[in-house]
Amino acid sequence: MKLAHLLAPSRVVLTLGCESLDEARSALLETLVASGAIDDVDRLQGRVAEERGEDMVAITDRAFLLHYRTDTAAMLQAAIGVCASGVRRVLEDGSEQRARVVVVVVGPPRQAVRHLQVVRAFGRLLSKDDVVEAFVAAHSSEALIELPVLSDQELPQQLLVRDLMTERPRTTTGDVPLRAAARELIRTGLAALPVVDDDQQLLGMLSERELMRHLLATEALTDASPRQAAPFSRDQRTVRDVMTRQVLCVAPGQPAAEVAALMSNKDVERVPVVREGRLVGFLTRGDIVRKLIGS
Repeated sequence: MKLAHLLAPSRVVLTLGCESLDEARSALLETLVASGAIDDVDRLQGRVAEERGEDMVAITDRAFLLHYRTDTAAMLQAAIGVCASGVRRVLEDGSEQRARVVVVVVGPPRQAVRHLQVVRAFGRLLSKDDVVEAFVAAHSSEALIELPVLSDQELPQQLLVRDLMTERPRTTTGDVPLRAAARELIRTGLAALPVVDDDQQLLGMLSERELMRHLLATEALTDASPRQAAPFSRDQRTVRDVMTRQVLCVAPGQPAAEVAALMSNKDVERVPVVREGRLVGFLTRGDIVRKLIGS
């Protein structure tokens, strides 16, 4: 399957006469309704109104990618809108984002795998300036659909790690004080942080497990005398002193089913995703469950 197969000229709007993202989304949803991709418009509008964080990917100064997996969708389809002057999105703090391309993807839950692949493929394409420029320069809807980046973009037969992983995950470095890294884990609610160097080469992992071992080693969980062990709050150790260097890593192009089985068999909650030793993503059991079943 190619990305172009999800599009039709009637679902490509080259001159979005919209100032706001909400208006652009409504205009593109209308094209999807007209194409028969939506069974129940009112229910879809209710789903859209939920404004879930995972429903949108904002690609700075380039594109807004909106996607909805819902049983109101009869089939997996996409619509594209272009606005040369930019569509505006107002953030909670009053600041604004603008983008010249808006993509809306809808699909039923039974097509969760393809849905994820499509969203990831559009996300990768629209992060490139030349692709956005080609969309804006297209002289007709047909011409846009026939662009090689769409007509030649083949989706893999199976779900890959890159379709599920979190890109640009939070990281820490070996020289960070252990107490500061522990606070970061608590503040963000994360269970682990990959440890990298200045070139994003993966060095190890700091997780709750390593912190627990450290607390036990320093007798912080006992009634030991202060002379026996310094309190954790005054510990001078760094992340490098405590992190584990034995880390199971996977590649972005590995089949997701293979990696899920590996994580289950080895009882691993999370794995860094690396390419040539550099960290490019992070995959957890929660990612797999949420993205395939839905939140």
